[in-house]
Amino acid sequence: MSKNDLKTSLHALIDSIEDSTVLQAYLILLSREAQSQEDFWHNVDDQTKSAINEGIADFSAGRDADFFEYMKSSHGIER
Repeated sequence: MSKNDLKTSLHALIDSIEDSTVLQAYLILLSREAQSQEDFWHNVDDQTKSAINEGIADFSAGRDADFFEYMKSSHGIER
């Protein structure tokens, strides 16, 4: 069943439900699902966004390092 077919079937089922408690339960369930699909970037604070963007700029400019080499040289942790 395609995504459009699924949506059409869901719309038809919801249209046939008369119990407001059941409808409210589905509203809550679907609202939570829709919220969980939001882009996480909108919930990230400005300081974190800045740090991420700085890291992306460093990588784009060729300023990167192997993680395991970094851990070994900076913290003495070997693989």
